[in-house]
Amino acid sequence: MPKDTARPPLTRTARFAWAAVAVLLVGVVALLVFALTDTPVTVRVVHRTATAPAVLHSLAAVPASTFDAVGVTAPGTGLTAPTVVTGQPRLMSAAGKPEVLFVGAEYCPFCASERWALVVALSRFGSFGALDNMQSSNTSVFPGVQTFSFVDSSYSSPYLAFEGIELYSNVPDAHGVYTRIATLTTGQQQLVSRYRPSGAAEPFPFVDIGNAMVAGTSGFSPSALGQLSQSTIVGDLKLGTTPESRAILASANYLTAGVCTATGQQPSGVCASKGVRAADQALGLD
Repeated sequence: MPKDTARPPLTRTARFAWAAVAVLLVGVVALLVFALTDTPVTVRVVHRTATAPAVLHSLAAVPASTFDAVGVTAPGTGLTAPTVVTGQPRLMSAAGKPEVLFVGAEYCPFCASERWALVVALSRFGSFGALDNMQSSNTSVFPGVQTFSFVDSSYSSPYLAFEGIELYSNVPDAHGVYTRIATLTTGQQQLVSRYRPSGAAEPFPFVDIGNAMVAGTSGFSPSALGQLSQSTIVGDLKLGTTPESRAILASANYLTAGVCTATGQQPSGVCASKGVRAADQALGLD
């Protein structure tokens, strides 16, 4: 009589083992399909380049006569004057000097325009040993504005101290959110909250000059800079006859007046100049 060659029924353990193998195979196939078809996420890197010494020299060498000729007028370009602060304790550095605080973001076009005026103003009181080139986001309503970054910058002055904080880079992460690169201290956050215009979407650009003067937005619109190159902007500052150079210099005169208030009108050669006196008068400091 022939033997029965039918296979015996699978045990419960065997069935589980085969099911596990099937699940594993499906997972492997899915990973292979994903690897072959999915578009990899490109991680963008922030590329900062050092500002050339010649550029820093030019920014510090704007003739006093040009500042005086511009004063606080920039025809065709709307200017926003800073706010004078009274009755508040002065913002001082650890070294006992009046402190200028800047809060911005590298992607922000309004921060981009404010940095030009601030760098020019501060260069009248000291010098930047290190500064980086930057441009604002290309997806902004004012795209790709040439400017600077205060990340890892250095500044020295016998009259004041400077701290520049960039909260975000100009590079979005994989989710389209600009990368956070710094945070404010509790004291800095309190200053921003106290003086920042109510209803403002972002806490920048923000400038506090020794608690003597604050700016809660840029002194002029980034549209004045447009797509101009750094070399064009720097070259135009010497004469101060173009719309963007007049906007930068007028805003710098306003900021200079604030610094002079914080430093007790020192140095006198800068603080007693015609352009700064015009800013004093416009701000009600005269």
